[in-house]
Amino acid sequence: MKSERFSKTLLAVFGSALALYVLAFGLMQNCRTSKGPWQVLFSTDNTGTPSLLITQSALKISKQIQFPDQKISQTNLSQEMVFNDPNQTNAPFGEIVFQDLTFLPGTVTFNFFGHGIELLPRVLSVDQQEHDWKNGELISITGKGNFKRHPRK
Repeated sequence: MKSERFSKTLLAVFGSALALYVLAFGLMQNCRTSKGPWQVLFSTDNTGTPSLLITQSALKISKQIQFPDQKISQTNLSQEMVFNDPNQTNAPFGEIVFQDLTFLPGTVTFNFFGHGIELLPRVLSVDQQEHDWKNGELISITGKGNFKRHPRK
């Protein structure tokens, strides 16, 4: 009798813990992904001048960045990257230096022609200078960049 009662209690506790875990996991996943990822359109014109269009729909962000002093070999490029997978590490041009996509949109850091660009929900950082997310604003980045990677310890 005691053994049967103990088994039922143990089964009820296990079932409750499992249900609580599934509920908590689902809520956490929803919080992590509810705002959605950064979307970056990498493009070049017919002369190979690169530019970016950065958008994030939940935060109502849209900003364009141009590199008028730079040229790349691929002309008329138009390729969009959606930053929701940290295994995605190759950009059409430039270098993806860092991604923290734990809670979307997260943080994404690039090195474009020696210029450090960091996408944060709060602000856009260009060469360690903060720019507010003013929709439709065009940022033109010229000159030589001085982005330096910090070695991992």
